Amino acid sequence: MKEKTTNKSGPSAEENLGIEGLPLCREPWESYYILRRGILPCCHGSRPIAPMSEWETAWNSPELQEIRDYLRRGKLSPYCMSSLSCPIVQKYLAQKRKKSRFSFLDPTQRSPFFRFLNRIFFGLPAKIFRVLFRQ
Repeated sequence: MKEKTTNKSGPSAEENLGIEGLPLCREPWESYYILRRGILPCCHGSRPIAPMSEWETAWNSPELQEIRDYLRRGKLSPYCMSSLSCPIVQKYLAQKRKKSRFSFLDPTQRSPFFRFLNRIFFGLPAKIFRVLFRQ
């Protein structure tokens, strides 16, 4: 069983989509796609960042630099978030849905007042609660 590791300065490996210390996606540094409809920064791109005729200047365009900057910081850019066919975006959205759907069950996300109410009214010690709602 893999143990979740966290360092004091950053998120856990699970929150970082499993690639700690690396950009979320390397595609914008390695290649880009020149199509008739325009230039895409990755194979899952939603809209062109430049017309096909500007293929020489698109590599260092402000749009592509912005995408790289977000990915370098471990975040998804607005362009990436609009590319819903991307598996990295799908994984991020799935984690976000899971986190928001069950956040009220996570004892660390609740305020001390609600934890106190839970112990009084439901009589479930935190240890039993963690065992019942383990992920």
